[in-house]
Amino acid sequence: MTPDAKRSSLLEELRRRHPELSPRLQQAARHILDHPNQAALSTVTALSEAAGVQPSALIRLAQAVGFSGFSEMQKVLQSALVAASPSYGERVHQLRAAGTGGGAMGLLEQAGALNQLSLQNLIDTVDAAALDRAIALLAAAPLVHVVGQRRSHPVAGYIAYGLTRSGKAARLMAGAAGMLRDETETMRPGDALVVISLHPYSADAVETASWAAAHGVSVVAMSDGPLSPLLPFASVALDVRDAELFGFRALVAQMCLAQVLVLGVLQAGRPVGP
Repeated sequence: MTPDAKRSSLLEELRRRHPELSPRLQQAARHILDHPNQAALSTVTALSEAAGVQPSALIRLAQAVGFSGFSEMQKVLQSALVAASPSYGERVHQLRAAGTGGGAMGLLEQAGALNQLSLQNLIDTVDAAALDRAIALLAAAPLVHVVGQRRSHPVAGYIAYGLTRSGKAARLMAGAAGMLRDETETMRPGDALVVISLHPYSADAVETASWAAAHGVSVVAMSDGPLSPLLPFASVALDVRDAELFGFRALVAQMCLAQVLVLGVLQAGRPVGP
């Protein structure tokens, strides 16, 4: 088995075993699934701090999936990086470790660099077939509904605005005055729903996606990784991950993907020239 195949097998085992793990081990597993390259490069102490668990949790997690300890599991992750160029996760980890100068300009430099990496990662890892499928679903739907709660709300607002401005029937489901469920129940079979939710996930967004999938509405989910609760309800899922700076996640990659969806729908609606 190749190093890449061994890494994929390990990550799949962590995903499969996740529901049966204790809360702390679930937290550790989620961090490794979201940041496998950081897990390959970090010391157990640094990784435990990043994951918000004790080092012993990482050791117990490794043992739970059949390794003698964390170091043995980490070697599987490391082996896949030996011949590879620095990936997104590795570059983000290196950038954070290096730091920048102080003051507002230092923050601007670091935020700018991290956001550039987020965009490059989106370009490098986007599933082209899934992106085409998402655009086709939205273009074919008579009405597109868009929902995104908390920090995903600006992304949802941009998609609804962009589609409407381009002549596509769309509406933002804001859930004002606690009426999200009422808005949800106005969706009709054949409509499409764009739902944006990243960890920690919005229960309202997941519930909306669940209702839509059960009532003949195509669901385009923008989320982050194999543990997203949106995946069981998605007609098509788009994996998007922005870097975080001091706990604040950027929206750059999400907004870029949102822009591509809007432009793709607009392009799909144009007549083909002679």
